Amino acid sequence: SFSFFFFQIFHLEKYQIGFSFSNLMEEAYFLFSTYILLVFDSVLYMLLALYFDKILPGKYGIPDPPLFFLKASYWMRSRRGSSRDVPRATANPEELLGDDVEPVPPEFLGKEAIRLHNIKKVYKKKDKKTEALRGLSLNIYEGQITALLGHSGAGKTTMLNVLSGLSFPSEGSATIYNYRLSDMGDREEIRGMVGICPQFNAQFEVLTVKENLKTFAEIKGIKSKEVEQEVQNILELLDISNIQDTQAEKLSGGQKRKLSIGIAMLGNPQVLLLDEPTAGLDPLSRHQVWSLLREQRAGRVILFSTQFMDEADILADRKAFISYGRLKSVGSSLFLKKKWGICYHLRIHVSESCDLENLTSLVKGYIPNATFSGHTQYELRYKLPLENVNRFPDLFSGLDSCPEQGIINYGVSMTTLEDVFLKLEGEALAGQEGEHVPGEEWGGAAPGCPDEARPCSLLPSDTGTASEQGLALWRQQVCAMARVHFLKLKSSVKNLRSILLLYAVFLLPLVLQVCVVAGWQSVSAWQLSPARYFLPLGRKSYMETTPLLVYNHTGTGIDDFIHVLQSQDLTVEIAKEENITEKIQQNGAIEPGVLTLFSCSLKSYRFTVVCHMEVINCFPVLVNVISNALLRTLNSTRHIQIWSHPFFFLFNPQFWNYFISGNVIYMLLLFPGFPPHFAMGYTQDYKVGARAQLRISGLFPSAYWCGQALVDIPLCWILLFSMFGLQFALSSKFFGNAGTFFLLVTGTLGYGISLVLLVYLISFNSRKGWSSDLWSFILIVVSTWLDNALLGLQKLGDLKGELDVRTPSRVYFLFLFLQMFVEDTETFSAASGSLVLVAVFAPYIHSVVFILLLRFLELKYGKAVLRQDPVFRISPRKESSQQHPKELEEEDEDVRAEREAVRNAMVAPSQEEKSVIIVNNLCKEYNIKQDGSLFKKKKKKTATKNLSFCVKKGEVLGLLGPNGAGKSTAIKMIIGETTLTAGQVLMKRGDGGGSQDQAPAFLGYCPQENPLWLDLTPQQHLRVYAAVKGLRQEDAAAAVHRIVNALQLQDYLHKKVRKLPAGITRKLCVALSLLGNPSVLLLDEPSTGMDPNGQRRVWKTIRDALKPKESGAILTTHYMEEAEAVCDRVAILVSGQLRCIGSIQYLKNKFGKGYLLEIKVKDPESADVLHAEILKIFPGAARQER
Repeated sequence: SFSFFFFQIFHLEKYQIGFSFSNLMEEAYFLFSTYILLVFDSVLYMLLALYFDKILPGKYGIPDPPLFFLKASYWMRSRRGSSRDVPRATANPEELLGDDVEPVPPEFLGKEAIRLHNIKKVYKKKDKKTEALRGLSLNIYEGQITALLGHSGAGKTTMLNVLSGLSFPSEGSATIYNYRLSDMGDREEIRGMVGICPQFNAQFEVLTVKENLKTFAEIKGIKSKEVEQEVQNILELLDISNIQDTQAEKLSGGQKRKLSIGIAMLGNPQVLLLDEPTAGLDPLSRHQVWSLLREQRAGRVILFSTQFMDEADILADRKAFISYGRLKSVGSSLFLKKKWGICYHLRIHVSESCDLENLTSLVKGYIPNATFSGHTQYELRYKLPLENVNRFPDLFSGLDSCPEQGIINYGVSMTTLEDVFLKLEGEALAGQEGEHVPGEEWGGAAPGCPDEARPCSLLPSDTGTASEQGLALWRQQVCAMARVHFLKLKSSVKNLRSILLLYAVFLLPLVLQVCVVAGWQSVSAWQLSPARYFLPLGRKSYMETTPLLVYNHTGTGIDDFIHVLQSQDLTVEIAKEENITEKIQQNGAIEPGVLTLFSCSLKSYRFTVVCHMEVINCFPVLVNVISNALLRTLNSTRHIQIWSHPFFFLFNPQFWNYFISGNVIYMLLLFPGFPPHFAMGYTQDYKVGARAQLRISGLFPSAYWCGQALVDIPLCWILLFSMFGLQFALSSKFFGNAGTFFLLVTGTLGYGISLVLLVYLISFNSRKGWSSDLWSFILIVVSTWLDNALLGLQKLGDLKGELDVRTPSRVYFLFLFLQMFVEDTETFSAASGSLVLVAVFAPYIHSVVFILLLRFLELKYGKAVLRQDPVFRISPRKESSQQHPKELEEEDEDVRAEREAVRNAMVAPSQEEKSVIIVNNLCKEYNIKQDGSLFKKKKKKTATKNLSFCVKKGEVLGLLGPNGAGKSTAIKMIIGETTLTAGQVLMKRGDGGGSQDQAPAFLGYCPQENPLWLDLTPQQHLRVYAAVKGLRQEDAAAAVHRIVNALQLQDYLHKKVRKLPAGITRKLCVALSLLGNPSVLLLDEPSTGMDPNGQRRVWKTIRDALKPKESGAILTTHYMEEAEAVCDRVAILVSGQLRCIGSIQYLKNKFGKGYLLEIKVKDPESADVLHAEILKIFPGAARQER
């Protein structure tokens, strides 16, 4: 209708009538109907969009049946609190699990808010079925906080998705406040009472924190007058008022998580479903969220999943353990610990004079069943059985009375929920390998250590294995990068679709033109009958026929001529006007004039034929009418007929010369849009962090680009030659010679190389910018505009040669290609002249220039390399050692001692040899633009303040602190990803501190964000990084096998990363950092998202990797249990400054405030009496409400 509307407008303008409101409603045109149709189309398409959104919701959502609008439940909402029959098993799932479920307190009976009965969820793909939930039944109560616990892939997220309406169960039933999730009308009511915080951060990146909250508040249906107050309330509750005007894309991971929690809590929902809500939050923020949720639980249902057992222990009233889609156990912390608990854990902080055997004998003298579990340089660890709790006082007295044993201090911790988790997961805890007590199985077995303290290493050392060097390593890296790029392109459906679409755009004119020409030629001749144009005798006007107009200008009668016209079944109209050409309404007219008297009865005429300009083929029809009229005057019974035949033929050389020329121009203007869809891999690698990870792993910059080009350039050639091949196939004759063909191939090869390199330059400078689709469109537009502009300038004659050299456009081989198909080759060659050689060699000149520019960009803006690039000749850069002028604030004595130790290590070579990492006065400042004016002086934000610490051989140093403390910034400065403002970093390069060329893969790094290719498998990742780090093929296979076994990745090796659970992807990142036995290991929150079993496995692997005592590691974490398990020392950062440093037990004794006593009472009314008794024993005790 829109096209018809414009057609009518053009028609009106063509005849100078014009389009205006006056003729909008005229019956002849009735343009107003177009507006009616457009409005109807808009309403129809909107209804169709809403309909398909209901029945095809996509990845997230439950599809409604196709005829949902015919159901009464869609138009009539359910009434809240309606009585429904609930199956017995749903009301009491405890009966199915027996004593593995703690009975619900009497005050919660009848308050079942969420009821799950035999929930099953099966994912089907081809012939494979995956059971995520296997008959899960559970009741969740109002007024309680319930935690879902389980290993990665246990079904926690699937269960939350079912409850939130994002997924539909395969079997079973679920109700929320008696509303059925299976009922379409009930689901609308459930959405109004549920707040959801998914596992991923859901917000609009371009909006600020406050704008995000306002947007979601309006989506949730909060009244306009209450939106502002509700948003301010959330900002204050989550303590994010200070960042309310910050764009979401500029927030840290923890701040984004807070925003997601705030969005879920908008509108005071009756039910809160939170999927790992505190992942990425620092301990202070986590405790703030815990306190908030405890305050909000009255009259609500709060269900959350977590991998932090301490979070579940402190926050949740009930814990539900899920394993492989089945419910294993439900109860409170005390119930679970008592039923599944194992032992207490004793940690003793000792000095160097401590004798391990004597101290072990001392502990066993008081508790014979105690077992030694492991040690580090500063601590010894023991397991104390639960049944020996009555002997603890004597043990503590004995430890206090034996300072000669080298005991500095000690601490004891009770069984944790992690012990319960591992017991439920089937881990053998007592006397078996893989014991899970934090750090207990780690630390090398010192001389005289008991046999039980000698654990078997999960990760045998790779020392002694040879590695590739120099050009051999470069070639290996090029092949690895080519393999990665090919696999990415092979799996990228989006890029393949875009390439095919562009190719279809190229083929469309060819196919249409060939079809039209061939179809036109295959059609039989078209007979030109007068009846098509002129009205037959005795009939009214029909279709577009008109009477034949005749004007007598002879001065005599022409009755005989009129008669012979009518004998041809034509209605004749005699014109009365003197000039029939002024306002002719008929299709055609004849004006006879007398010439001579041919015979006594026959006159000779001169005829003037007038045809309407819009009536095609009118002239030959009128000539035929006159011819038949003359035959009739001669009394002939014969009849002349005429046909219209196609004027051109399919294999007309002249036609194809123009046709192919136009298509070549069209092809070469379109082709620059192809490479951005396959040659911009750098942009994707930069966004996911893979490019930085590869650099840190030792990848040469030139190897990266050459590996990409090894795939991109042949693909570009294939596309180009296939397009040229189609031109050859459509050509009727080949006019070029072998020399011309050779020049064309040479020019085409160079054009492909130069165009791919140009796209590489674009991708390097648009790492965070536009998408490949947009760059494809830009290159097509720029190519077209630039080409036309330069060809226009070439006509001036002065710039003809230079412009071809400067422009990577179609002028390269337009002259060459046309010469092969244009018949007059001599004329063409004379026209092209000297441009032929320029067209051939210009792309090669461009390629050299682009390579030099690419090297310049890597040298100027690329990050520091770890070893010299043998092709680009880029050497490792030395960071500035400038000291920061600011004076330090008052420092802790341990921090001052560490700074002094760093100073001594920098000066004394013997001391330096003992350290793997030395960080001296590390400082980083960022320039922040101030709002309001472009000319205001930039404000400086300090991320780190003169950090100084060292990591000794075999030591793991933990960096702890709140979000924004500077932990990740410090790590990035150490690896060279962030430029230093001041300070110096020294790292041990390989065994024996060899030269940089002889120290491949000396640095292992696990970043906070997963730098993985989503369409590749873990096995492909491991092989690529092994090649990049220089491991030979036979050594790489063994190294990958060992690390896969150590981290238990066997079941996931052949699955794409995008389909892996979050915990497995983190394991893969850790595995990549450990490949090649690096001497320096930097781990940024490595175990985030892992279940406790996976965490223990990773912690053990890290400690095993450091057993050779030649390596050192820095680990950042928000998880205190992880710090205790892995770190020998910890350093706590606050606002970018080092506040304290020391061993775990040392800092606990120095800054700790006491113990946590947890008591479960039979009668709640006796709680106050018990509290009073405890205060008599411990006057300084503070009560925490639970």
